[in-house]
Amino acid sequence: MRFAIISDTHDNVPAIRDLIDRLKTERIEFVVHAGDIISPFAIREFKTLNVKIYFAFGNNDGDRRLLTKIAEENGWEIGDIVIFPMGEDKGVVYHGTDKRIVEVLRNSNYRLVVLGHTHEPLIEKLEDKFIVNPGEVCGYLTGNRTYAIFEDGDVSIVEF
Repeated sequence: MRFAIISDTHDNVPAIRDLIDRLKTERIEFVVHAGDIISPFAIREFKTLNVKIYFAFGNNDGDRRLLTKIAEENGWEIGDIVIFPMGEDKGVVYHGTDKRIVEVLRNSNYRLVVLGHTHEPLIEKLEDKFIVNPGEVCGYLTGNRTYAIFEDGDVSIVEF
C-alpha cells in the first residue's frame, strides 16, 4: 500500500499544482490531507489526481458547507476527524493540536495518526503505530514545501 499524506495547502495554487504533478508520478492509491485547504477553488485543484482523498478540516478553512459539497461530489471524505482504510488496519487524520484530542488519537488503535497545523514535518514511530505531520505544501511558514509517503509500513518526508 502506497499513499500520500499532505497538509496546509493554504490556497497556494502554484504549490498545489506542483504537488499534484509530483503525486501523479508517485503511483499512490489515495491521499490524506491534514487540513487548511482554505477555499473551494483550492479543493477543486485536486480533481485532476483521480484518486480518493480524505480531508480533515483545518482552523483556516472557509466555507465548510461548500468544501463538503465539492468533496462529496468527487467521492472524497471530509470532516473534523476522518478515518481512512489501510488494508486490514485504519488510520485517522486530524488537523489540530488540542492536546486532549491528540492524546486520545495517540492511544487509539489506529496504525497511523496524521496531524497538521504546525507546518513542521514530524515522523514519530511508536511500538505499533506512526504519528506523522507531513509539514506544509504551501511553504509559507517554513519556506519548505513537503509531503509524506506511506509505503508498506514505512513513512518518509519528501521535499518538492
